[in-house]
Amino acid sequence: MRITDTYGRFNLPAVDATKQGTGTAGKPKSGGDEGATPPASGGEKVTLSSQAQELAQKASAEAEAAKVNGLRSAIQNGTFKIDHHAIARRIVDGG
Repeated sequence: MRITDTYGRFNLPAVDATKQGTGTAGKPKSGGDEGATPPASGGEKVTLSSQAQELAQKASAEAEAAKVNGLRSAIQNGTFKIDHHAIARRIVDGG
């Protein structure tokens, strides 16, 4: 289903970045800045350790490898089914 933005409301930001919050915004949660990401406008600062970043990358790579291996075996076994309707839908929707 395609949604038409007749009044231009979908282009508005979800958060008003001009308002400044109070409290602990911008204060780091941990002592070090290792792997720090810049804070979102008016939000809290989040820091990830290098170990957390490494684990996230490893989990992502393993999940992708499992998906590729599953697709490869389905193609080799002849059990992979192509959804022609989904392909046509993506072509018509432009994505």
